[in-house]
Amino acid sequence: MLPDLPDRLKTMLDSVAADRVMLLVGGGRSADLVRSWDEIHRLDTDASHWLAIDSMGLTARLLAKLLPDTRLVSGHAEAHDAGISVRTMILDPRPVIEEAAERATKTLPVGWDCTSDSIAGWLANQWKAESLVLAKSIDIPVSEALSPQQGSGVDPVFPSMISGSMTVYWCNVRTAPHEITLWKPATAGS
Repeated sequence: MLPDLPDRLKTMLDSVAADRVMLLVGGGRSADLVRSWDEIHRLDTDASHWLAIDSMGLTARLLAKLLPDTRLVSGHAEAHDAGISVRTMILDPRPVIEEAAERATKTLPVGWDCTSDSIAGWLANQWKAESLVLAKSIDIPVSEALSPQQGSGVDPVFPSMISGSMTVYWCNVRTAPHEITLWKPATAGS
């Protein structure tokens, strides 16, 4: 983790042109730990999936402590209500995912090919978000700038989780947290 991550994220959030922002935080090193447990103990796919999501909850709680002007939320209604008093909400992934799955129009895949990128895309679709910003530690792969595909800096499930009508932006929080770059424009009629 970057020691100045809170400052970098504040810079990124200030660059996002939106009245309300919802953050879904990846699992980072704790998800890597779950991945190693899975390799060692050969966990079933469902168990490793939910342990990885729980690791995202750990980093979400950490980020909520590091960014005091945010609020940790556990569901859609709570996020809506919180949006009245704070601009940025951090999603507690397990309860948010479980709630969204009850009304989902598309099933969230289970497994290591479905990372926080795909989960964010899936949730953005379920909550009918207009756009999605992927906060990454890498630059946009130049050859893939306008068409996300496997090997393009996101997991292989991601393209199937975003709708054509959703605009996707990219931010390399490590090198340029102030730059929110268009990655995939919305497609008319999708």
